[in-house]
Amino acid sequence: MGVLLMTAVGALTIGGPPADDDAVAAHVGVPVASAHAAEPRHAVEPLRIAGPPAGPLDATRYRPAEPARPERPALCAADQRRTEPHDLPSQCSYSAVGVFLRPGGKKSCTAGVVDSRHGDLLVTAAHCLPLDGASFAPGYHDGTAPHGEWPVLAALPDPRFVEAQKGADNWPYDWAFVRVARVGGRSVQEAVGAALRVPARPERLPADLSRVTLIGYPHDKPGQHTCTVDSQPAYTDFRQAQCAGFSSGVSGSPWVISAQEGEGIVVGVLGGAERGGGLTDDVSYTARFDAGLSSLFATAQGAGPQDSLLAP
Repeated sequence: MGVLLMTAVGALTIGGPPADDDAVAAHVGVPVASAHAAEPRHAVEPLRIAGPPAGPLDATRYRPAEPARPERPALCAADQRRTEPHDLPSQCSYSAVGVFLRPGGKKSCTAGVVDSRHGDLLVTAAHCLPLDGASFAPGYHDGTAPHGEWPVLAALPDPRFVEAQKGADNWPYDWAFVRVARVGGRSVQEAVGAALRVPARPERLPADLSRVTLIGYPHDKPGQHTCTVDSQPAYTDFRQAQCAGFSSGVSGSPWVISAQEGEGIVVGVLGGAERGGGLTDDVSYTARFDAGLSSLFATAQGAGPQDSLLAP
């Protein structure tokens, strides 16, 4: 693989203004990463993947997203708070979470929009790469992309995942940031009006996390599938959660904890041990974020957007 260009990732909210850092720190026990964070701690060489076709983007497919609605129906808030595994109706989908669509429209992995300097970054599982020719469809449901499609430009996996190449050796580093193009002059973050916050020191997160919400796109479901459970340590470097219905297609699904109503902090992505799944669809895993995630985040943000590759 060649070398890739990326922009940086930060943290955002799900449906609402950015969370107050003090409130986040009080909930998680660590500060959240600034969207204008520091230089990377060590050099990381990104991997290049194929971007969208040369020339103007197809406005029919890569259309700008509709502005996010400022308020969601009360029923949606109740639906999202339900703890048992369930499918979300289209109007209640988390706008910051979406699915990758391969050429031809086939659903692939799940990803979440994260708050970043340029508003164009997603977080997903490294084993979902490469994403050649793919686009990201936030809030996708039953063949419809209510917030448009956003062409993938580049992806940046943790270098330790790449060095291990394959097998269980790379499972503990199964995360990546993905950069998508602007469409209609706007970033995906601006368009969906929501995103996930990233903890600045994820290595300080406790092994046990209560009330973690998983949000993913199983291939056998029309849209987002979610549940909220307590997670427990698994093996040495992972967390596990017992949620029914997380079958094929949910790799990269964000694991989110709430600092306060409407805000979310991403504390994992479905992947890692056994590529995210146990022997049944009821057990899911995430690799435990460490300081390498913060370094990768800083590297991703520091590159800046390549305007020549973005839609007018």
